[in-house]
Amino acid sequence: MKTLFYILIGFLFVASGDGREANKAYNEGNYVLADSLFRLALEEDPENSKLYFNLGNALAKQGKVEDAIEAYLNSQEYAESAEDKALAQYNIGTILAKNEDWKPAAHHFRNSLKLNPGDHEAKHNYELAAIKASEEENEQNQDQQNQDQEKEPPTEYAKAMKKRAEQLVAEQRYQEAFNLMESAAANDKTVQPNYNDFMERIKTVSTIDN
Repeated sequence: MKTLFYILIGFLFVASGDGREANKAYNEGNYVLADSLFRLALEEDPENSKLYFNLGNALAKQGKVEDAIEAYLNSQEYAESAEDKALAQYNIGTILAKNEDWKPAAHHFRNSLKLNPGDHEAKHNYELAAIKASEEENEQNQDQQNQDQEKEPPTEYAKAMKKRAEQLVAEQRYQEAFNLMESAAANDKTVQPNYNDFMERIKTVSTIDN
């Protein structure tokens, strides 16, 4: 059976001094230093999608999944090209697949493909993550008859989506926040039970706004 590509898309070139130093630290495997330097560079250039993307890689290498997802989402928001937006979605899929969070991983690989349909690695990973997600769902369905009642804690993915939605709410982008949480709930079963009140609240506000 084919296997997934678990390699993160490498860092993107940045011209600024701190950015170059951060790239150097990343190449040398000093991810903690790279993390700090990317953040310093972002203080001077807070809408630089490449810096956010590279920060996401440094965080992912440290195992900081929630923070890495947040950085990639920021990278996508500020990216100008569909290809760069696709890279952010691809790397989110990759770190989720590494954690065996198959359904959200498949979702983000699919998002990457929508933005860059010619990416064969994204297609390969999407197909395999979707198979794994389907197998996992079948197992869960079999086990679920004498189970549940107990609420599972939110996954790293669920927490990252909530954090991102809170940022959108702070910017009064309620409809976007609700859409994000609704999409996350469709891909991660811990979202709705843990954040239902939050979702209902922003849904109400977005309805009023509209």
